[in-house]
Amino acid sequence: MSKKRGTESARAAKRALRVRRLTWWHRIWGPAAVLLGVAAVTATVVLLASVPGLLADVRAFRAARPCPTAGPVVPGLDCLRSVPATVAGKVIREQTKNNEYTLMLRGSDRVPASLDMGSPDPLLRQLNKGDTVTLTVWRDYTTAVIKDGVTQESTDTPVGEPEFVTALALALLAGGLYGIYAGTVAARHAQEGLPVSLVTLGAQAFWAALAALPAVMVGDLTGPVGVVVTWLALLPLIRLIALRLERKSRGRHSRPRLRAHRAF
Repeated sequence: MSKKRGTESARAAKRALRVRRLTWWHRIWGPAAVLLGVAAVTATVVLLASVPGLLADVRAFRAARPCPTAGPVVPGLDCLRSVPATVAGKVIREQTKNNEYTLMLRGSDRVPASLDMGSPDPLLRQLNKGDTVTLTVWRDYTTAVIKDGVTQESTDTPVGEPEFVTALALALLAGGLYGIYAGTVAARHAQEGLPVSLVTLGAQAFWAALAALPAVMVGDLTGPVGVVVTWLALLPLIRLIALRLERKSRGRHSRPRLRAHRAF
């Protein structure tokens, strides 16, 4: 009988030690998650505030015309400049999930060392080391490469940046809000344990962040507003799927709710 009591006491001591360790762990990662969440939400605000300026850049780029050929180019003139460059090499790698179409260049300070061309045609495949080409430059963007009357646009343009930045901001928002909430719960309820619902919410936050990918694809046709609308429209669907999966998971277990201390 005494041996049995000793064994139970040892088990109880181990459980108490585990609870103390988990309590301290939750009190450590909780505030850290809150800080990271605040940083992510702050970054969201900064990124969204930059979108109007990016949209203005896109409009200015689309309205830009070639710089005048007669006389010197005015330094502040927002036009398309022609800059000579020499081909230093190229990389054409076509794989199932990893394509690369890079043109290496050398020339003046306005010439980039490498340029993503997006595809091998109509020009990249024909270029060889030492060829002389003409670059179309707008502000800090190298938008096209020209040789012998053949023009190929590069991926280095402001077009698409507002939509990408908007989608990135939304992904950060999803992660940031979850980090603030989960960290707050961890800090306040570290001792008694954390509800398993945090796992479900974490899954929803993860899929909400990934939902920015299809949203940005729609945004290519509709602009940043379309990115936001598409993302918001996907959130109820994500929550519905997560709740259904949670109910199915509960149906497979005898106890519908666990504490984090026990789950560990």
